[in-house]
Amino acid sequence: MKPTLTALGGGFRAEIQSLRRSRLLIVLTIAEAVTFLMLVSIFGLIGNHVPTAVVNRDGGKLADQWVQEMSATYHTYGVRYMDARSAEQALAQGDVAAILWIPAGFSQHMAHHTMIRIHFVVDNVNADLTNEVELGIPPAARAFAVTNHFPGIRVLTAEKDLVRHEVGFIPYLVVSALALAAFVVAGTLAASAVAREFEARTLAYIKLSPMHPLVPLAGRLLATGAVSAAAVGVAAVLVIAGYGVTPDHPAALAVVIFSCIGAGIGTLVRRTLPLSALIFGLALAFYLDSGSLEPARFYGNNLWVVAHTSPVYYAVGILQYAVHGLQVTPETIGVNFAALIGWALLAAGAAWLGLRRAVVT
Repeated sequence: MKPTLTALGGGFRAEIQSLRRSRLLIVLTIAEAVTFLMLVSIFGLIGNHVPTAVVNRDGGKLADQWVQEMSATYHTYGVRYMDARSAEQALAQGDVAAILWIPAGFSQHMAHHTMIRIHFVVDNVNADLTNEVELGIPPAARAFAVTNHFPGIRVLTAEKDLVRHEVGFIPYLVVSALALAAFVVAGTLAASAVAREFEARTLAYIKLSPMHPLVPLAGRLLATGAVSAAAVGVAAVLVIAGYGVTPDHPAALAVVIFSCIGAGIGTLVRRTLPLSALIFGLALAFYLDSGSLEPARFYGNNLWVVAHTSPVYYAVGILQYAVHGLQVTPETIGVNFAALIGWALLAAGAAWLGLRRAVVT
């Protein structure tokens, strides 16, 4: 037992020393985890708090209330009060995406339940964003009418919450990003550690060791897992501190599982150069079809079935439960853990067979 631990520790120390000689790689690893967090945050903020100029020519209480409803409904609009000239200049320069003109007499018309036109000008430089901005007006108008008990409201919603609290889109998104960061960082480092053994042809020397050749490699994977956990931990701290997301339950990230998958990829590819492109490509596909943006069951049956082939799908389910207390997959948390462990065993088995064949031959 002691020789095995000695060999395992030797591999661990060797990989740590290798990483210490590549301090830039460690910095880039941490930056990579944080970059993914920022990337999905920016993606999620599209269509939220769109800078909107409000030219209020009424100044009444109901006009102010209308603007408040605009700001609060789905967080679509980031309201900026401006005069007419400043608003037009801001729209022409691209500083705002829309202008809402509240005419004089608005509050009086609303108080007497008579119709008045509100002009809403939207920059149509991007059709998708234009649609997002325009779609925010009807819900705001309905909320305004319901609050003031206006007649003629044909549609009233009655909500019954299935969970004890609501989670905003951005808090949901950044937690899912941690699963993606764990996959990319842990997978890349583990795959690189294994691929380097093939490129440097050190497996031939490891075979001469009295200890099993795979033990030192396991030590190297432990080292890459530790560094990956630290990098993802930095991203997790940013999620907690920057977004005010507080975990409901303690949970370990899927660094170990993704390290095993990375080891399997490294054994298959055996070269460090194409690894980053391959793992990044897999990460984007896994991320988009894993329930990272919303529960995958909302995608439709076909995509939902495909999502089950992604380890990130199960990791997102575990993390959303751990942080927000949400069960976003029909599968229980225990099943999600079992699926991730299955992925780890499958990848570790593939890596072991590939390395064993390389060592024997």
